[in-house]
Amino acid sequence: ALYELELILKDIKSKPLKSLVIKSNKKNNFIAGANIKEIRSLKNEDEAYDKVRSGQQILSLISALPYPTIAVIDGVCLGGGFELALCCDYRIVTDNAKLGLPEVNLGVLPGFGGTQRLPKLTGMTKALELILSGKTIDGKKAYKYGIADAYIPSGYLEFELNEFLNNIPSKRNIKLGIFDKYFPNLVLAIANKKMLAKTKGAYPAPKEIIRVLKETRKSNINEGLDIEATSFAKLCVGNISKNLIELFFINEELKNDQGTTEENIELKEIKQSVVVGGGVMGAGIVWLFSKIGLFVRLKEINNVQIASSLKNVNKIYSYLLKRRKLTKAQISMNMNKISYTTDYSGFKNADLVVEAIVEDLNIKRKVYSEIEENTKPDCIIASNTSSLKISDLASELKHPQRFIGIHFFNPVNRMPLVEIVPGKETSAWTIANSVNIIKKSKKTPIVVGDCAGFLVNRVLFPYINEAAKLFEEGASIEQIDKIALDFGMPMGPFRLLDTVGIDVGYKVAHTLEEAYGSRMSSSKILETIYKDMNLLGEKSKKGFYIYENKKPVLNMDVENLITEKKEFTKEEIQERLIYVMINEASMTLEENIVKNHRQLDMAMIMGIGFPPYRGGLLRYADSIGLDTVLTSLSKLESKYGNRFKASELLISMSKQNKTFYN
Repeated sequence: ALYELELILKDIKSKPLKSLVIKSNKKNNFIAGANIKEIRSLKNEDEAYDKVRSGQQILSLISALPYPTIAVIDGVCLGGGFELALCCDYRIVTDNAKLGLPEVNLGVLPGFGGTQRLPKLTGMTKALELILSGKTIDGKKAYKYGIADAYIPSGYLEFELNEFLNNIPSKRNIKLGIFDKYFPNLVLAIANKKMLAKTKGAYPAPKEIIRVLKETRKSNINEGLDIEATSFAKLCVGNISKNLIELFFINEELKNDQGTTEENIELKEIKQSVVVGGGVMGAGIVWLFSKIGLFVRLKEINNVQIASSLKNVNKIYSYLLKRRKLTKAQISMNMNKISYTTDYSGFKNADLVVEAIVEDLNIKRKVYSEIEENTKPDCIIASNTSSLKISDLASELKHPQRFIGIHFFNPVNRMPLVEIVPGKETSAWTIANSVNIIKKSKKTPIVVGDCAGFLVNRVLFPYINEAAKLFEEGASIEQIDKIALDFGMPMGPFRLLDTVGIDVGYKVAHTLEEAYGSRMSSSKILETIYKDMNLLGEKSKKGFYIYENKKPVLNMDVENLITEKKEFTKEEIQERLIYVMINEASMTLEENIVKNHRQLDMAMIMGIGFPPYRGGLLRYADSIGLDTVLTSLSKLESKYGNRFKASELLISMSKQNKTFYN
């Protein structure tokens, strides 16, 4: 397409045109960006540099035209599409426009002039905000930022466009802030400090973006484009960019995955939902369903619990209001979709019921029987259990084909992953419709097998358990957490336990030990802290850390439980934490708990925050070598027992010189 554009631009350069308008005939789409498969295929820096320079030169032909050029943006305008629009003299946007430079999310920087042309329109502060975040903005904000020269409601576009072309205005002069005008290097230094605090220097693209913007601030356009292209070429062939691009494609695959191989399944429109149980998880699910426009009925045991739950729902909405993600009117409309009850009134209208009550098999079974009696035959009944087997929960239902696990992660408003867990008798129709409603809620559903802990908690528990065992052996809580953070995890295992709740962690540990035996024998320290010390974690202000002030501090009562301290190297701790997860992950693949290694890696990134720049847990295993993992597991098994016994899959792959991604 770029080379076709080049021919057209060269052809019209000398024609006596009044102006050139660039718009798209595609509905809701200007240009969605470059072909990411082409970026993935680039093998070396020279090839990448030549391709990018060629693209830059083609787009620069627009800037060189002797008459006014106008980009009309009435839809998605991302990446290279946005950079094309930046080459025009004018940009007209509508209320339907979405503009952004998402390249940083793929481990690269804008390569077709974005780093050079955007700051000249918006100033350094706004340019950094857009390029470093990769976020999209709407047409109104694009006009406010100085990117657009006119903002026109989509319905009036044709009329207003003719008016604009007949009276092309002089260029808008956006007044820059004091810092942008006089202290751009200070703006860059502050951005660099914030970026390093956020990424810990693990991602090279943000560092390169700031370097390129600083280096080219006073360069002419051609020099600046050359530096941009050189930087893009270096980044796009690096491992981190390759990892992030692969994750992009895995995400695209998941968007097209309906969760079952059965074809031509009729997808039901879910309008009415019920959430049974209004605790932290239940309130989060109520919030989510109301946010996507479902009518949602909350069932709790009494009005006090209902009030508490609605308070939690309101807390999430208040946060979104504060962040300007939603308006008061939108929140009011969503809250009006929520009703509540202490009995089963209103259940007959439900298309979907999600249970989010206490993790007790017998109590849950009783509740499901009551739900089944009070709902219509095609109502999906789902459990939000985090560890109990779906087939066990469904064993006393008359219609188990409509029962399924829909496991949200805490906090619901922030965690993007949802595990969809079919039982033995769950129908393909129930699976496909459950996957569909989760996609509509803007979350990522991954279908996983019905085993204790499902996928994410099953792979995560050995990591948390190993941290506890390291602590028992004399490593300090803060050292273990710091090493996990240095590896790239969003928080250490002990902070994670405090966040999830030590009570929840203890119950999951008990369930997994029952299911998998000595291989998942849980650390005794969890029982001591939960049962003897009555610590719950962040929700009770005390766990492994104390949460009385903004910054958590180590709970010395817990740290001092272990009197004999021992020195461990960073490598020892990291290997024990991560390799035990790799091993468990490979076992879930052996047992077909997840469709493939790609979905497993995405589940661990979205479910526990495994560092995306490492490409996923199994991609990381490939990068260090399966032989290396096996050698370490063998040594650890001889020292600590069968929780480190290597899976048959790892042994087999190593013998055949295979990797997960080859």
